[in-house]
Amino acid sequence: MTAGEQTRTHTNFVINDQARGYPTRSVTAEATGEELDHLVRHGYLVRRALVPADLAAALGQAVHGLAKSEEGKQGAEWVRDKSIYIRRLLDKDALFHQLLRLEPALSIARTVLGPQVWVDLEARMHYPGSAGVSVPWHNHLPVIPDPIPAFFSYPHQIHCLVYLDRVSESEGALCLLPGSHTRTDLRIPLGDQSDRPGQVRLLFEPGDAVLIHGNLWHRTIPSTAAAGHRRLLLLGYVPSWISDDVGAQGVTPGEPLTVALARTADAEVRELLGEFHW
Repeated sequence: MTAGEQTRTHTNFVINDQARGYPTRSVTAEATGEELDHLVRHGYLVRRALVPADLAAALGQAVHGLAKSEEGKQGAEWVRDKSIYIRRLLDKDALFHQLLRLEPALSIARTVLGPQVWVDLEARMHYPGSAGVSVPWHNHLPVIPDPIPAFFSYPHQIHCLVYLDRVSESEGALCLLPGSHTRTDLRIPLGDQSDRPGQVRLLFEPGDAVLIHGNLWHRTIPSTAAAGHRRLLLLGYVPSWISDDVGAQGVTPGEPLTVALARTADAEVRELLGEFHW
């Protein structure tokens, strides 16, 4: 076995689809078994330089342009001089389409979730020069009851946070609470920004990323007045059989670009865009 083989994990899946003759899918993730175990057990996995610096810069400019176009619009999730949240990026700029097959994030997600996933892409931008901008403790899938019913479908998702700007102490570190994605007893009050025992603080360079389970508790440290832009992408990997309907949140695109993309795309891309049939 070569050194390169030792850093990869190969999985052969049989899809339990009787009507289609039990098809197989093979996934090769650029991650060791130990790294995948870390993601499963602790709920996060850091990937430095996941996106090349020049692409990170281009994506950052695209996010900036969308932010300017959506500020003040109906439905905009925007707080003047502080932050803006932008949804449906795949429908708003074709530059983001190349992230549909972003590796090794996609293969890692397929390895731990199963080979059939669809992709969502959103962005958050914190404006520069504003002190005290932060995101309190939260997780992304707040639907889990305690105790867990016998036949409850636990909402596993992998969310890849791709940083497009340098995140130093001025911009505010990302704080993660390892293992919290499995803790149904953990209840953190809304708006809480306090330190928690065992929290992990992370800083980033442009193009760095961290994959997290959708229910991992995390927050950001408040920024200082010396903060620069803080632009990041939230690349969501969701099992294909879960609906991609997110309702009426955010600014609605005039003509969704993914509709045109799906007309000419191959079967894999259409599945990544949300096409799935039982």
